[in-house]
Amino acid sequence: IDSTKELNNFITSILDLTKVESRNISLNLQSKDVNKVIDDCVNSLSYLARSKEMKINTELGPLFPIEIDTSLVNRIISNIVENSIKYAGIGKVIDIKTWDDDTWVYIEISDNGVGMGQNDVDNIFEKFYRVKNDASHTIKGSGLGLYLVKYFVELHGGEISVTSQIGEGTSFLIKFLNK
Repeated sequence: IDSTKELNNFITSILDLTKVESRNISLNLQSKDVNKVIDDCVNSLSYLARSKEMKINTELGPLFPIEIDTSLVNRIISNIVENSIKYAGIGKVIDIKTWDDDTWVYIEISDNGVGMGQNDVDNIFEKFYRVKNDASHTIKGSGLGLYLVKYFVELHGGEISVTSQIGEGTSFLIKFLNK
């Protein structure tokens, strides 16, 4: 089952890459509360997190609905949370927070895991890039997930950034226009 899921994820990533590179992705925009998408992602990933003795905390501020492609935003959130589950380490904590201002809706996804160095932070959104450390060579992945995440965020007119400290954890900040 795990191998089938990995193969499906790889095929989906390659198909998405093909669409991205041919500029053949169109948004299916709907007025949606981002918090609902986050709740759905957390619920779908809670078993995987528990299997690694991890806890996912949410602090979701009240938000007005914004125009998003629910499927792509689900993929964005799921990819980052799944990466935290895969890379942070057994027993770590993932925190997801949302808030807004007049211009942006903010989503912060952070963990208290192993973190990464500045070279990895600088390259994390590159196509086929994978963090290289003692644990990562045993973790499966194509190196396309965060490349696609960045593209999907920017397709919405948003921005994504990452900060990380070795031994302290990693934090992703996603911004979507508040309209």
